[in-house]
Amino acid sequence: MKKLFRLAPLAAAIAVAPVMAQTNDETVSRMQQQLDSMQQQLNSVKDERVRFNGFFSTGFARASNDAGFDGVTDESSVADQSLLALQGTFDVTDKSQAVLQLVGRGAEDWDPVVEWAYLSHRPTNDLQLRAGKMRLPFFMYSDSLEVGYAQTWARPPAAVYDPVAIQSYVGADATHTFNFNGSSLTTQVFTGFTEEEGNISEVKLRNTAGLTLSWTDYVWTVRGIAATAEISINATRLAAIAEANDLQLVDGQAILADEERGNFFGLGLGYDNGTWQVISEVTRAEVDGKFADTDSAYVSVARRFGTLTPYAVVGWIESQDNEERAGAFLAQGPTGIMPAVPESVLNTRRDEYSVGVRWDITPGVAIKADVTHVRGFEGSAGGLNPAFILANDDDTTNVYTLKLDSAF
Repeated sequence: MKKLFRLAPLAAAIAVAPVMAQTNDETVSRMQQQLDSMQQQLNSVKDERVRFNGFFSTGFARASNDAGFDGVTDESSVADQSLLALQGTFDVTDKSQAVLQLVGRGAEDWDPVVEWAYLSHRPTNDLQLRAGKMRLPFFMYSDSLEVGYAQTWARPPAAVYDPVAIQSYVGADATHTFNFNGSSLTTQVFTGFTEEEGNISEVKLRNTAGLTLSWTDYVWTVRGIAATAEISINATRLAAIAEANDLQLVDGQAILADEERGNFFGLGLGYDNGTWQVISEVTRAEVDGKFADTDSAYVSVARRFGTLTPYAVVGWIESQDNEERAGAFLAQGPTGIMPAVPESVLNTRRDEYSVGVRWDITPGVAIKADVTHVRGFEGSAGGLNPAFILANDDDTTNVYTLKLDSAF
C-alpha cells in the first residue's frame, strides 16, 4: 500500500504533464499574439506619422497666334501643361509637423523643385505657426494654385493670377482662427523674402509683410489681403525684344524696379452651396518706378450637374499709371546708344472670356475642356508677348485647352 501511495504522485505528475505542456503552448501563443498586436500598433503609429499625397496634371493647349496668353502659343506642347507633385507630411510631435512638397514641370524638363519646405506647430487648436518656404497667400487659391483637381477651371483666371510672377517665399507666418456659431474668422500675418524668375522678369522681394482676413459660414466666403515689400524687377523679356530689332539692352538688362516699394491689395468673394459656385477676386498691385501699377478682377460662375460642371469666367486687367512710361529703354545699336524699346510696352489692358466644362470621371480624376477669348489690348502689350503685339496688328487671341487633373 505504501508503495502504491509513493507511485501516486508520480502518476499524477505524468497525467498532468500534457495539460501543463498544453497550457504553456497556449501561453506562448497568447504572448506571440500580443507581440504581433503591439507590432501592428507600432507600425500603425509609424504609418500615421508619415503621410504622402500628390497631384498630377497633363493636357494640351493651343493658341490662335503667338500673343502668349498664359504662356500658350500656336506651338505649345503637352509638356507645357504637365506637372507632377509629391508632398510628404511628417509628424514631429503631436503638435508639430514638417511638410515637404516637390514639383516637377514638363516645361522645365521635369527637374524637381522644392515648392514647400516648412515646419508648423500648433500651440493650441486655434493657432498655427509656420516657418520655412511656403506659398505667398495673395489669392483665394494660392495654396492650391497648381493643384488643378482642386479647381473648377482648366487654369486660374490669368487676369488676376498672372501679374504676380512669384509664388513662394521664405519666411514665417501665424494663423489664428476664431470660431463663432456657424461661422469662423481666420487671420494670418506673414513676413519673409523671395527671389524667383518668372516668364516675364526676375523678381526679388525683401522685407515682405502682410495680413489676410478670411470669414466663412461654409457657404459664403469673404477674404481680404494687404501686403507690402521692397521690390527689385529685371525684365528679362525686354532683352528678347531688343535682340529681335538687332539691338542690345545696355548691360543686357532692363531694371524696372530697384528696391522700390510695392504694395498688394486683394478682396475675394465666394459662394458655394454644392450646386452653384460663384467666385470673384479684385486686386491692385502697386510698384514705385517704371513697373506698371495694375488693377484686375474676375467673376466665375459654375453649375454642377452630377459629374459635369460647366463654367464661365470673365476677367479684366488694366495698368493705371501709363503716363509715367512715356520714354524708352536705351539700347546699344549700330549707331551707338539709342532708344530701342518704348516703356509703353509695360502698359497693360485686356479682357478675358472663358467657357468650359469639368467632368469628374472618377473620384480623384477630372477632365476639363476650355475655350478662352482675349481681346481689348489695342495700343498696349496687354501683359502678353510684347514682341508679337508690337510687330502685328492682331488685337485678339484664342486659346483652346484640354486638360487631365488628378489628386492622390
